[in-house]
Amino acid sequence: MRKLLYCLAMPGLMLIACGQAGTAENEAASANASYEHAADSTQFSNDIAAINSPSRKRVRTAAITCRVDNVITAVTTLEHAVNSVHGIISESVITNEEGRTEELPYSRDSLKRVKLYTPSASLTLRVPVAGLDSVVNILTKMAVFIENRTLKEEDKTLRYLSNALKNKAQEASATAVPAKKGTPLDVVEYKDARTETEIDRKVANLEILDEVNYATFTVQLFQPQQADIQVVVNPDRITRPGFGTEVGDSLYNGVDFFRNFILVLLHLWPFLLIAAAVWMGYRKWVRKKMAVVK
Repeated sequence: MRKLLYCLAMPGLMLIACGQAGTAENEAASANASYEHAADSTQFSNDIAAINSPSRKRVRTAAITCRVDNVITAVTTLEHAVNSVHGIISESVITNEEGRTEELPYSRDSLKRVKLYTPSASLTLRVPVAGLDSVVNILTKMAVFIENRTLKEEDKTLRYLSNALKNKAQEASATAVPAKKGTPLDVVEYKDARTETEIDRKVANLEILDEVNYATFTVQLFQPQQADIQVVVNPDRITRPGFGTEVGDSLYNGVDFFRNFILVLLHLWPFLLIAAAVWMGYRKWVRKKMAVVK
């Protein structure tokens, strides 16, 4: 009996699983079709004659450059805020611009290395339009000094409507073909060009819809110059030889210097001989002059 129930249950479970998979695939296909159909839609829920109509395709962007107390904390807070409103982080870069580095005596065998640097960050965020103001306000509250702040809104309604109307007109004239002189190859190329143009317009409209639904928020952050302080080994102390080695090196260097000095004098013996002759002649002339005076 148990084996019979098992044999009957397995096909039933497989049918249920296949039915659920088919339903999920149908829902995904329906969503994709609706998304693609939106690119050619010329129907608006509200009158678009008014400039502030909710149906107009307005693209919002924001850009802020500001100083904060801590760049890493500000970046983390912004990323959490964007994720909380179901946005995406297109780019998030943190850099440290290095300044000068100094090494100061710290102890007998160590140094204190002080490196100055300026932290900065660059973020590109895609935020749902409904959550843009809240994300901007979060950053504004963290800012100590705002260097510049730009909020921009661009209306792309007419561009979107132009692409949609052109595609509808092209569908209405889908049966049109080139002049009878055209070869079959010309007909194929003509149809391919029409199809490619239609696809380009659809993609352009989908891009507009994407920009309308998700605002682009560009952020530049920086903070005051910081100091990274490390205690490091003094290489001069570590690599210095022992006392006996230094004594031997000093004696050798002294002997080497004396030898080089003698060699230099030997190289200059003609000049030394001339100088000695001049000196002797000068002394002899001085003695004669003194004898005449007496």
